[in-house]
Amino acid sequence: MPAPILQEQVHIGIDASIWSPEPRGHSLYAMSLCRELIPLLPMARFTAYSQSPSGFGDFSGNCREITGHAAWLPPVLWSKLVLGRLCKRDKIDVFWSPYSFLPPLERKVRSLLTIYDFTSKVSPSSFTPMHRLAHRLFAFGDARRADSILTISQATRQQIRVRFGRDALVIPPAVDSIFSVQSATRISEVLTEHQIEKPYLLNVAAWEPRKNVAGLVRAFLSLKREGKLPEHTLVLAGKPGRASAEVSRLLQSAGKNVKALGYVEREALPSLFSGADAFVFPSLYEGFGMPVAEALACGTRVVTTDSPELREAGGEQCIFIEPTQEGIRHGIEVACSMNTAPGIPLPRSTWSDTAAILAEEIHRLLGVTLPS
Repeated sequence: MPAPILQEQVHIGIDASIWSPEPRGHSLYAMSLCRELIPLLPMARFTAYSQSPSGFGDFSGNCREITGHAAWLPPVLWSKLVLGRLCKRDKIDVFWSPYSFLPPLERKVRSLLTIYDFTSKVSPSSFTPMHRLAHRLFAFGDARRADSILTISQATRQQIRVRFGRDALVIPPAVDSIFSVQSATRISEVLTEHQIEKPYLLNVAAWEPRKNVAGLVRAFLSLKREGKLPEHTLVLAGKPGRASAEVSRLLQSAGKNVKALGYVEREALPSLFSGADAFVFPSLYEGFGMPVAEALACGTRVVTTDSPELREAGGEQCIFIEPTQEGIRHGIEVACSMNTAPGIPLPRSTWSDTAAILAEEIHRLLGVTLPS
C-alpha cells in the first residue's frame, strides 16, 4: 500500500550522469530500472540530471531530462559542485543516485544511493586518478549520510556492512527478455553480419584491467600454440578501456585467431551468446556479473571466475575457475570437451519486479519521519 504522501505529487530527482546511448553494466542497470520505475509511481514527477543527453529516448510524460550545465567538469566534480544546486532550484523531495556518489542536498530531501561494487579498492587501476581520489574523499561520507543504500548483490551488501557499517537493500539486476536461446537462422544472420565463423569462444567486457581480457587472450593463444583448439577463434565484444594498450599488443600477434568487434549493439548479443561454444568471463572482480546471467539465459555454457558475486549471478550452472592463465585454460578445455547441453537457465526477475523493490523503498522513506 503506497504511503499517503504519494497522494500528492512528489518530485524525484535522479543522477543520470552514467546513462549512455551505448549502455552496459552500471549504465544499463540504472536506465533499465528507471524505465520501469516511472510507471510504478504515477503520482510522482521525475527529473533526470546529466551533463549531456543520455540517449534514454523514451521518457514518459512525468519525466524530463535536464542537461548542459557545466558539461566540461569531470562527473564527480559536477555532482558535488553543480547537481546539488539544481536539485535545490527544482525543489526535489527525493533523490536517487545510481552513480555511487551523492550531491550536497538539503536536509529535508530523502536520498537513495546505489553502490555497485568496491572496484576502487580491489582494482584501482580501472579508474582515472581523479576517480580514485573521489572515492577516497567522498565514498564513506556519502554512504553514511544516505537515507537508504541500495546494491546489486548479497556479496556486495556484506562488503557495505564491513566497510561502511551500514546495511543495504539488494535490488538485483534483471535479465532482459531479449536474452533467450536464438534460432539457427537468427544466429547465422548475426554471425554473417559480424564476419564470424563457428566454432568460437565469446567474451563480452570493456577492456578494463579487472575484466582480465588480456589474461583471457594469453590463455587462449597458449592453447592455440599447443594445437588444442585448432578450429576455434576468440571473439571479443566490448569497448576500449584502460587496458586497451595491453590487449591491442596481444592482438597484433594473434592474427585471425582473435576477432575484436568493439561495442556490439545489444540486440545482437543474444545471437552471439547462443552461437558460442562457451562464454568465457575471467573477471578479477564484479559487483554481480550481468553478462554471466545473460549468457546463461541464452543457453550458453559459461566459464567464469569462482567468486561470491559471480556465483550469485550464475548459480551452479557455470564452470568456475581461478582467473589465472592455467585456470582459464582449464575452464576452456572443460567447456569445449563437454557433450551435454548447458543446464536450464535460472529463473530471473524482470526489471519491473526489481523496480517495484525501489518503488517500495521510496514509499518507505516518504512515509517515515526520519530523525533530524
